[in-house]
Amino acid sequence: MLELSRVLNSTNGVLLSKSDEAIFTGVSTDSRKIRKDELFFALYGSNFDGHDFVLEALEKGAKGAVIERPLFLIPNGKVLIKVPSTLESLGDLASTWRRSFVNLRLAAITGSNGKTTTKEMASNILSLKFSVLKNTGNFNNLIGLPLTLLKLREGHNAAVVELGMNDFGEIRRLSEIAAPDIGAITNIGRAHLEKLGGIEGVVRAKAELVEGFTENKTFVTNMDDPWVKKIGGPIKCHKISFGIDTPQTYISAKDIETVEFSAVRFRMIVGGDKLPIRIRGIGLHNVMNALCAAGIAIAFGCNTDEIQAGLERFIPAYMRLEVMDTSFGFKIINDTYNANPDSMRRGVEELVRLKGSGRAIAVLGDMLELGMASEAEHRSLGEFLCDSKVDLVIAYGKQGEHVLEVLRGRAKGILAETHEEAAENLIKLAKEGDLVLIKGSRGMQMEKVIQRLFKE
Repeated sequence: MLELSRVLNSTNGVLLSKSDEAIFTGVSTDSRKIRKDELFFALYGSNFDGHDFVLEALEKGAKGAVIERPLFLIPNGKVLIKVPSTLESLGDLASTWRRSFVNLRLAAITGSNGKTTTKEMASNILSLKFSVLKNTGNFNNLIGLPLTLLKLREGHNAAVVELGMNDFGEIRRLSEIAAPDIGAITNIGRAHLEKLGGIEGVVRAKAELVEGFTENKTFVTNMDDPWVKKIGGPIKCHKISFGIDTPQTYISAKDIETVEFSAVRFRMIVGGDKLPIRIRGIGLHNVMNALCAAGIAIAFGCNTDEIQAGLERFIPAYMRLEVMDTSFGFKIINDTYNANPDSMRRGVEELVRLKGSGRAIAVLGDMLELGMASEAEHRSLGEFLCDSKVDLVIAYGKQGEHVLEVLRGRAKGILAETHEEAAENLIKLAKEGDLVLIKGSRGMQMEKVIQRLFKE
């Protein structure tokens, strides 16, 4: 329950209405989903202005609203608070709320790939010992993280959150809000290059997570990633190292093998202990995610039995290397949630590794937010597809032609103008026993290709 005085003190807001000490049952930024006695934050978006929906939110039961510009009509009994920035104030309120839970420890995860999977694995382990809060869906940005933290309740004693970004300063601000005790960077890859400029920019942006870490913090460090290793080098905090290729890491893995389309098995080495692990789903890179999750769990004080049991409970997230059977006789790897150059290659590697006696077919949408590097990265992807011996590529998007130009004379490629056309080509050309990877950036909505395949 949020008291009016806490909101005013946290946000330095100015009360525009006459009100006794109000109590808010929660916070919302969506007037369509507002609940009785909640506090509505009027945010600005690229296609909307929350101030246009303040009166609607109040009429639907909100007890008050936080705004940047005054309204001419203030309904009786409602609370209006004016602040310089509603987005900043939302973060400030969440920060104050999080810090009021003095016995709660929080882990924050960022990285170019694997954030969500690692978060889910870690929360599965921690939930065996703690009452855990985690963010859901895409609630990992400057809106979603505060809304997540404002769900903290008295029973919570652990939290694990992922932090997303596409520009400098965002991870720093998210870290200020979340105040993590434990930080993890899964890996550094070529993502969000449009604003970050290059891999060095990605490193700088991700390093914001741990730039303020001191002796009482823990950094779970991927020693197989040279950029993450470099970030961790000068930081004076406790470190838990993990890796597969780097010797003498605290957490490592051996004897990695796949169980067809259902699981990955390996031996995890934690200190001197060896424990058999079985993870549901495909994706050899998920072994590294599991090692990172184990490091986070160790930082919380979990033992190896809890790590083993928690990872056994892990269920892969929707649209992330999800294997699906079709009525046409071929299988699909649904990896449509998002894509960047590194995750695209990992998806192709899984496709070729698992194709068996059938053909490997890739239905690929554009990789977005690459800026000036976009054409070169899509051409590089074309080279990778050729080297990987993918049998057929169906490309969709403005950058698809750059992928296909590299394929000409070396592999078969088709450019589709629509999701429907991509699906129709797949239905016509794929045969029983083939394996199909469908992947692209979130904005490409490649799941629509799959929806067409299952349309009756």
